[in-house]
Amino acid sequence: MIPAPVISVDEFTSHTISSTENDTYREIVREHPDLGRWEERTVDYSYFKISEHKTSLNRPIYVTLHDPVLIDHVNHCMCVDGSLGTHFDDFNLKAYLNPGTFHYLTVQANEYSLAMSRCFRNIHVQIDRRHYTNLLGDDEAWSARLKESILTNEVTYPGEFALTPAMFKTIFDIFGSPLTGSLKRLLIEGKMLELIALQLDTSRMKQAGKNEVQKNTDLLFAIREYLDNSFLEDHSMKGICQRFGINEFALKNGFKKTFQTTVFEFILSRRLEYARDLLQQADHTVQEIGTIVGYKYPNHFSTAFKNKFGISPGKLARCR
Repeated sequence: MIPAPVISVDEFTSHTISSTENDTYREIVREHPDLGRWEERTVDYSYFKISEHKTSLNRPIYVTLHDPVLIDHVNHCMCVDGSLGTHFDDFNLKAYLNPGTFHYLTVQANEYSLAMSRCFRNIHVQIDRRHYTNLLGDDEAWSARLKESILTNEVTYPGEFALTPAMFKTIFDIFGSPLTGSLKRLLIEGKMLELIALQLDTSRMKQAGKNEVQKNTDLLFAIREYLDNSFLEDHSMKGICQRFGINEFALKNGFKKTFQTTVFEFILSRRLEYARDLLQQADHTVQEIGTIVGYKYPNHFSTAFKNKFGISPGKLARCR
């Protein structure tokens, strides 16, 4: 496989074939004789810039760029079609976008490279950090954390998310509206804010889902630890659920999924393991040990023990 060539963005800008501007957009078309076509449409406001990039390249390429204002902005990037990768070598950060996805990020860097597929349509929104953080409140934990991350110049990159139908519609409204002049600029500003709000909400919900999953996982481990320390006691699903504030369906399914065993299979296994330990000592008879671990009938104990360990409890006891 022939590796993708690495070029400077100047390779393309030096082959600009047209640059026009109207009351809304600045449009630039670049046609490189060897690499192909790159079109850009940009709306530049005082505190944000939104750009649409379209390519029709002869092959995938890596493009190196220098953006002196990148460190002062929060960047939302969307792949409507095609794929794109953004690499920040100084931070070992690689942010990839598949078709129909978006991410947002902040990073204290102005040098980066783009891994560009042959054909893609990309939307890039660049918003002043201070203005962005003014949009974020302090009364919600997720918002306060994001705000602090941006203000303290941390690398902010929560990952890749899917573009929703509402986001696609907003992107279409920004670049496809028939409005002109000041009304078009007013619509673009409002739609840009709507797009950011939709994307932050998607990120918030995904993070909340991760937190809930982690919370449930922690609870299941706590239940297993409790059972591990109390396996000789009489347990019921209802009693365990009441103790830990979990419903029976969540306990049954969560425990099975997390530990590949049921609650009562786990208790039974621990009891039989304890019985094995006792049998290797000389303090109790087989019948006494069966009673200790909860079996009323010795034959039931013997059957369960042999099914688990492949040896009868009596034979193991004689090996002491």
